[in-house]
Amino acid sequence: MTPSEQARVLIEHRDGATAPYVVRRSRIREFARAIQDFHPAHWSADAAVELGFDGLLAPSTFASAVLVGLQRDILGALVDNYGPSRILHVDHIFDFGRPLVAGDQLTCAVRVESGHHFADYHVLTVKGALLDQHGMVVHTGTTALLTRTADDCVPGRLGRARSCDELTVVADDEPARTACPALAFADLTVGAELPARTMRLSHDDLRDFARVVGEHDATDPAVAAESLKLGLATTFLSSWLGDPVAVTRFRAQFAPYTHYVRIPAFTAKAIEFRGRVTGVDRRRRRATIAIDATSGRRALFGYAAAEVCFPQAD
Repeated sequence: MTPSEQARVLIEHRDGATAPYVVRRSRIREFARAIQDFHPAHWSADAAVELGFDGLLAPSTFASAVLVGLQRDILGALVDNYGPSRILHVDHIFDFGRPLVAGDQLTCAVRVESGHHFADYHVLTVKGALLDQHGMVVHTGTTALLTRTADDCVPGRLGRARSCDELTVVADDEPARTACPALAFADLTVGAELPARTMRLSHDDLRDFARVVGEHDATDPAVAAESLKLGLATTFLSSWLGDPVAVTRFRAQFAPYTHYVRIPAFTAKAIEFRGRVTGVDRRRRRATIAIDATSGRRALFGYAAAEVCFPQAD
């Protein structure tokens, strides 16, 4: 089968998770520790309930890590010899709906939306959605991948699966919860700079994060860092906003083996996050924030931006 035929076969497949993923309190705390997010709602169920949530609150990117892992598993089933070392470029778009809490049971619907081949590469667009125990869509993600092909890279076999063509996040413009912003929405202006924040990462931090999210290739720092830096970026935003669920959309582009943190064993590296307001929607009470992350002279994103929501009047 030629690479072009492989690409056509890929978009004919659909897949759904075979068993629910249970959101556990211990995993929420481990994830929050890994992304250095110490908001009380991620550590104390009482603090989360005071804000209007039903239980211990998971950080926004907890859902993203689950979804990205499932997407990888599905691509691994679709394409023999598929692996992170073949990925050259990634463009993630995540939409966060209802915040996840301990006890949620998630199932996943994933499809390869498009695929084409040129030279020695596949260009794939993978869409996924997480559904809760009530069948509501709580999170969606679209990932575009540029991957190398291989002579022995052929589609694997999958049974009948669930399509996510019509699945979109069910979002509430005014969540029934207590807002806790650290700044007034009226004070936001386009061009305003966010206070810089520096976080430190060790080689052990990457390894521990890989374990938390169930990444099998925990020895590869580029693989672990992919989801970790998304989590750190939302921690940077959430700490500035003072609200653990204000981020409603996140988009990031990067090359896994170019935009990542190089951390030798027994050392730690500093990552500096900066941001600036690039858009303000007064009617919808939302703002767009561009994010820069650097370690030394290395940029960790080709591009990154988030949409944040202020749910109640100041």
